[in-house]
Amino acid sequence: MAVVAVAATACGTRAHNRAVEVATAYARAHGNAGKVTCSNGIGGMHPRTPDFVCDVRTGDATCDELSVHRYGGRWHVVVRRRGVDCVLPA
Repeated sequence: MAVVAVAATACGTRAHNRAVEVATAYARAHGNAGKVTCSNGIGGMHPRTPDFVCDVRTGDATCDELSVHRYGGRWHVVVRRRGVDCVLPA
């Protein structure tokens, strides 16, 4: 049952791990060495599209929120919001 839960949420999958790597590289390249955590990769309207929301810790209780998605065979990162609570969508 645990395997099904992991597969359904995409946590720990190759795509999820790659999203964390891409978000971490982006954060480091922009001067932020904070901890990076990413959502489960549910693509909303396009469930087969690996879209992730990632938080990069910037303070004790604040994060920058990144959108990390893959299209055209490449990963892309966009800053969604800065200085927000470190809570990822379910």
